[in-house]
Amino acid sequence: MTETTAAPTIGAQNSGGTQPPEETEQERQDRVRADLEQNRPDQCRITAMCNQKGGVGKTTTTINLGGALAEHGRRVLLVDGDPQCNLTEGFRLKPPGPNDLTQAQVLIDALDPLPLVRETNVPGLYVLPASLDMAGLSSDLRDTGTGLTLYRVMLDKLRAYFDEMLLDQRPALDLDTDSQLAGTDRAIIMTDVDEWSMKGLTKQLAQHKKVMARVQRDDFEVVGLVIGRVQKPMGNFDAEVYKLLQNHPRVRCLGEIPVRAADLKEARNKGLPVTHFKKTTRTDTAQFFRSIAANAGMVKAA
Repeated sequence: MTETTAAPTIGAQNSGGTQPPEETEQERQDRVRADLEQNRPDQCRITAMCNQKGGVGKTTTTINLGGALAEHGRRVLLVDGDPQCNLTEGFRLKPPGPNDLTQAQVLIDALDPLPLVRETNVPGLYVLPASLDMAGLSSDLRDTGTGLTLYRVMLDKLRAYFDEMLLDQRPALDLDTDSQLAGTDRAIIMTDVDEWSMKGLTKQLAQHKKVMARVQRDDFEVVGLVIGRVQKPMGNFDAEVYKLLQNHPRVRCLGEIPVRAADLKEARNKGLPVTHFKKTTRTDTAQFFRSIAANAGMVKAA
């Protein structure tokens, strides 16, 4: 689980990313909108970053895969779909407060989501923040009677502005995560070297099939899986699980991420993906995410 901003922050940026202190919220929104209106991409792909099992590295992968895509000049939106707000706070952004417009309000009332979009300290990388009121989102979506379609409505309003959108899901199988899946084009499933995570992967695949049947779609693609928290050497049982994941019969392996790499936490403390941390030294950890981006067909391999 990603740590929150309660942890000590050394040299962190202000909570509004690149927002100047004297800029009003309306001025910020107008500036971001004007920037995004320029050089609109031709096509956008929306990817769900998922596994109903928690603690497998979804948020870490989403943040750093986004950084790898931004390195290639892609304009990327990271959608924080978890009320814990870990992705939002991972960029040192402050989640919307009780008097602010929130993702939940935009969804339920079919409002314009663009005012929510925030810049990060990485050029081309943006965040749609989560908020605490999303904790009751599944119930609110059920009350609408059309909850399964509402994420699609919101995300489609943002497609015109980005090359890629990565949606970081919370660890659950509920109406909010189903609606998120229904609003995306494809999925990358995170897992780790653990039999429970493998069971979570199986359940996730079954849920994809169920959701797409309900929305009558046959164009949804599972791009692959990413193995997180890999620690070597490993015992015989873990080695067998690792081998099974690498050679999964239904989902190809896109790559892996080492367990608790120090530079991942150091980068997050600065509100940056590891790909943009200590740019003078191309860290081995950053290369894992660059490889995943290439293996997923999101960018061309260097």
